[in-house]
Amino acid sequence: MRDAFVETLLEEATKNQEIILITGDLGFGVLEKFQKQLPKQFINSGVNEQTMMGMAAGMAATGKRVFVYSIGNFSTLRCLEQIRNDVCLMNNSVVIISVGAGYAYGAQGYTHHAIEDLAAMRVMPNLEVISPADDFETRIITKLLCRIKTPAYFRLGRSKATGIHNSIPNIDFGNIVEIYPGNKATILFTGSVGRLAIEARNQLLAHEIDVAVASMPFITSTDAQYLSKIAKKGPIVTVEEHSNRGGLCGSVLETLSSLRIIAKVGCVASKQLNLSLVGDESYLRENNGISTSNIVNEIIALLEA
Repeated sequence: MRDAFVETLLEEATKNQEIILITGDLGFGVLEKFQKQLPKQFINSGVNEQTMMGMAAGMAATGKRVFVYSIGNFSTLRCLEQIRNDVCLMNNSVVIISVGAGYAYGAQGYTHHAIEDLAAMRVMPNLEVISPADDFETRIITKLLCRIKTPAYFRLGRSKATGIHNSIPNIDFGNIVEIYPGNKATILFTGSVGRLAIEARNQLLAHEIDVAVASMPFITSTDAQYLSKIAKKGPIVTVEEHSNRGGLCGSVLETLSSLRIIAKVGCVASKQLNLSLVGDESYLRENNGISTSNIVNEIIALLEA
């Protein structure tokens, strides 16, 4: 996803000199092409995330559309006060790019496990929280973000997420993107866990349980109409590579509550039981409860409840 983002941002920035990319001394091997082609629109601020975020807000206040690029927790938790005060409260036109969502940098330990970021970012005023599923969604949403001024948090997986969309989906701001229809229940996912949701659907189909699968890239601007429709159809199971507190599931439950809709909702997310675990992304997902089998079991349990 990060390559798709950088390539698309370069295309847009070539046409718009107001677009600025700032990195916190990261992205080597990824950002060089942008830096070489548009040196006046690129800044390496060094390892100083708090200063970097204040700098971005200041440039945005002069009319720039500023993209701030770093790894998971570095662009969020390290500079949370600056995000709140300088970006969100002042409604400055900054897009915070977080690369390595969830357990993407799993082998580097819990300092690099970005599994509380959705919760932290969701409570920030004026901030759109967005988590694309694959390269297709990343490219479309990057273009959208280049055309608006709203502060945003853009949560990207580290590498390419394959097998989600077979062609370019039709996405507008706030949309939930249905990938497969189904009449018994719905699996809603956000980010790079879409393959798990699709595998769960295939297993359920083998038991003649037809479920829909949908990507929910927009966590704060929620598609209330779609949620209302699927809640009437049957159970909803959310899937995310994030803590089971405050992420996608929390957003869905809050929206349903605001609509006065009673629904069966299950959550498949990180249980955060052993914070000392290290390993690759799939290992950490499995050991923290983010698995195809858990999605299947959750759907069956809700259907039988």
